[in-house]
Amino acid sequence: MSCMNPEIAENLNAQIGLEFNTAFLFLSLSVQLKEYGMRGAGRWMRSRYHDMCEHTLRILDYLELQRIPVVMPTIAPVDYAWDSPPDLFRVAREHAGRITDAIHRLISLCRREADFATEQLLMPGVRSQLLMEARLADVLRDLRRCGHDVSALLLFDKSLR
Repeated sequence: MSCMNPEIAENLNAQIGLEFNTAFLFLSLSVQLKEYGMRGAGRWMRSRYHDMCEHTLRILDYLELQRIPVVMPTIAPVDYAWDSPPDLFRVAREHAGRITDAIHRLISLCRREADFATEQLLMPGVRSQLLMEARLADVLRDLRRCGHDVSALLLFDKSLR
Protein backbone atom coordinates (compact mmCIF):
# COMPACT_ATOMS: atom_id res chain seq x y z
CA MET A 1 0.00 0.00 0.00
CA SER A 2 1.13 3.54 -0.68
CA CYS A 3 2.02 6.14 1.89
CA MET A 4 0.04 8.85 0.10
CA ASN A 5 -1.92 11.12 2.40
CA PRO A 6 -5.54 9.83 2.41
CA GLU A 7 -6.90 13.37 1.93
CA ILE A 8 -4.80 13.79 -1.22
CA ALA A 9 -5.94 10.39 -2.52
CA GLU A 10 -9.57 11.31 -1.86
CA ASN A 11 -9.16 14.65 -3.62
CA LEU A 12 -7.45 13.03 -6.61
CA ASN A 13 -10.40 10.66 -6.95
CA ALA A 14 -12.77 13.63 -6.72
CA GLN A 15 -10.70 15.40 -9.40
CA ILE A 16 -11.14 12.39 -11.69
CA GLY A 17 -14.90 12.67 -11.28
CA LEU A 18 -14.92 16.42 -11.87
CA GLU A 19 -12.75 16.16 -14.98
CA PHE A 20 -14.61 13.22 -16.54
CA ASN A 21 -17.93 15.01 -15.99
CA THR A 22 -16.54 18.16 -17.60
CA ALA A 23 -15.12 16.11 -20.47
CA PHE A 24 -18.55 14.58 -21.00
CA LEU A 25 -20.10 18.06 -20.97
CA PHE A 26 -17.61 19.18 -23.65
CA LEU A 27 -18.48 16.14 -25.78
CA SER A 28 -22.18 16.93 -25.41
CA LEU A 29 -21.57 20.58 -26.35
CA SER A 30 -19.59 19.38 -29.36
CA VAL A 31 -22.56 17.38 -30.59
CA GLN A 32 -24.91 20.31 -29.99
CA LEU A 33 -22.64 22.70 -31.90
CA LYS A 34 -22.48 20.35 -34.87
CA GLU A 35 -26.27 19.96 -34.85
CA TYR A 36 -26.51 23.76 -34.79
CA GLY A 37 -24.39 23.86 -37.95
CA MET A 38 -21.13 24.98 -36.35
CA ARG A 39 -19.00 22.00 -37.36
CA GLY A 40 -15.68 23.77 -36.74
CA ALA A 41 -16.68 24.81 -33.25
CA GLY A 42 -18.01 21.30 -32.65
CA ARG A 43 -14.67 19.76 -33.65
CA TRP A 44 -12.82 22.25 -31.48
CA MET A 45 -15.00 21.41 -28.47
CA ARG A 46 -14.51 17.69 -29.11
CA SER A 47 -10.77 18.29 -29.01
CA ARG A 48 -11.23 19.83 -25.54
CA TYR A 49 -13.04 16.63 -24.56
CA HIS A 50 -9.97 14.61 -25.60
CA ASP A 51 -7.65 16.98 -23.70
CA MET A 52 -9.70 16.57 -20.52
CA CYS A 53 -9.77 12.78 -20.84
CA GLU A 54 -6.02 12.64 -21.40
CA HIS A 55 -5.27 14.67 -18.27
CA THR A 56 -7.78 12.69 -16.23
CA LEU A 57 -6.25 9.40 -17.32
CA ARG A 58 -2.83 10.61 -16.13
CA ILE A 59 -4.30 11.11 -12.66
CA LEU A 60 -5.99 7.72 -12.79
CA ASP A 61 -2.74 6.02 -13.90
CA TYR A 62 -0.85 7.78 -11.12
CA LEU A 63 -3.28 6.51 -8.49
CA GLU A 64 -2.95 2.99 -9.85
CA LEU A 65 0.85 3.29 -9.81
CA GLN A 66 0.65 4.36 -6.16
CA ARG A 67 -1.68 1.41 -5.46
CA ILE A 68 -4.45 3.77 -4.39
CA PRO A 69 -7.98 2.51 -5.10
CA VAL A 70 -9.56 4.45 -7.96
CA VAL A 71 -13.16 5.42 -7.40
CA MET A 72 -14.77 5.55 -10.82
CA PRO A 73 -17.20 8.46 -11.01
CA THR A 74 -20.79 8.45 -12.08
CA ILE A 75 -21.10 10.63 -15.14
CA ALA A 76 -23.91 13.12 -14.69
CA PRO A 77 -26.33 13.48 -17.58
CA VAL A 78 -25.96 16.73 -19.47
CA ASP A 79 -29.22 18.61 -19.29
CA TYR A 80 -28.37 21.96 -20.72
CA ALA A 81 -30.17 24.14 -23.23
CA TRP A 82 -28.47 27.21 -24.64
CA ASP A 83 -29.79 30.28 -26.38
CA SER A 84 -26.76 31.22 -28.43
CA PRO A 85 -23.22 30.03 -29.16
CA PRO A 86 -21.75 32.56 -26.68
CA ASP A 87 -24.04 31.11 -24.00
CA LEU A 88 -22.71 27.61 -24.72
CA PHE A 89 -19.08 28.72 -24.61
CA ARG A 90 -19.73 30.65 -21.39
CA VAL A 91 -20.85 27.40 -19.74
CA ALA A 92 -17.75 25.62 -21.05
CA ARG A 93 -15.54 28.38 -19.64
CA GLU A 94 -17.25 28.20 -16.24
CA HIS A 95 -16.64 24.44 -16.09
CA ALA A 96 -13.01 24.88 -17.13
CA GLY A 97 -12.62 27.43 -14.32
CA ARG A 98 -13.98 24.92 -11.79
CA ILE A 99 -11.38 22.38 -12.93
CA THR A 100 -8.60 24.95 -12.59
CA ASP A 101 -9.76 25.96 -9.11
CA ALA A 102 -9.90 22.33 -7.99
CA ILE A 103 -6.37 21.66 -9.30
CA HIS A 104 -5.09 24.75 -7.48
CA ARG A 105 -6.66 23.50 -4.23
CA LEU A 106 -5.08 20.09 -4.77
CA ILE A 107 -1.66 21.63 -5.37
CA SER A 108 -2.00 23.68 -2.18
CA LEU A 109 -2.85 20.51 -0.28
CA CYS A 110 0.15 18.70 -1.81
CA ARG A 111 2.43 21.55 -0.73
CA ARG A 112 1.07 21.49 2.83
CA GLU A 113 1.65 17.74 2.97
CA ALA A 114 5.04 17.92 1.18
CA ASP A 115 3.79 15.55 -1.55
CA PHE A 116 6.01 16.91 -4.30
CA ALA A 117 5.50 13.97 -6.66
CA THR A 118 1.74 14.53 -6.79
CA GLU A 119 2.27 18.26 -7.13
CA GLN A 120 4.46 17.63 -10.19
CA LEU A 121 1.78 15.37 -11.65
CA LEU A 122 -0.73 18.23 -11.42
CA MET A 123 1.43 21.09 -12.73
CA PRO A 124 0.96 20.33 -16.47
CA GLY A 125 -2.78 20.28 -15.82
CA VAL A 126 -2.65 23.81 -14.44
CA ARG A 127 -0.91 25.09 -17.54
CA SER A 128 -3.31 23.22 -19.82
CA GLN A 129 -6.34 24.54 -17.94
CA LEU A 130 -5.10 28.14 -17.99
CA LEU A 131 -4.53 27.90 -21.74
CA MET A 132 -7.99 26.40 -22.23
CA GLU A 133 -9.62 29.13 -20.16
CA ALA A 134 -7.77 31.81 -22.12
CA ARG A 135 -8.80 30.25 -25.43
CA LEU A 136 -12.41 29.97 -24.29
CA ALA A 137 -12.31 33.66 -23.30
CA ASP A 138 -11.01 34.50 -26.78
CA VAL A 139 -13.74 32.43 -28.40
CA LEU A 140 -16.39 34.16 -26.28
CA ARG A 141 -15.03 37.59 -27.18
CA ASP A 142 -15.03 36.74 -30.88
CA LEU A 143 -18.52 35.25 -30.77
CA ARG A 144 -19.88 38.34 -29.06
CA ARG A 145 -18.33 40.47 -31.79
CA CYS A 146 -20.10 38.32 -34.41
CA GLY A 147 -23.44 38.99 -32.78
CA HIS A 148 -26.23 37.65 -34.99
CA ASP A 149 -24.34 38.22 -38.24
CA VAL A 150 -24.57 34.84 -39.98
CA SER A 151 -21.62 35.57 -42.28
CA ALA A 152 -19.42 36.47 -39.32
CA LEU A 153 -20.51 33.34 -37.44
CA LEU A 154 -19.69 31.16 -40.45
CA LEU A 155 -16.24 32.72 -40.78
CA PHE A 156 -15.66 32.33 -37.08
CA ASP A 157 -16.72 28.68 -37.21
CA LYS A 158 -14.37 28.07 -40.12
CA SER A 159 -11.50 29.59 -38.11
CA LEU A 160 -11.92 26.89 -35.43
CA ARG A 161 -11.47 24.04 -37.88
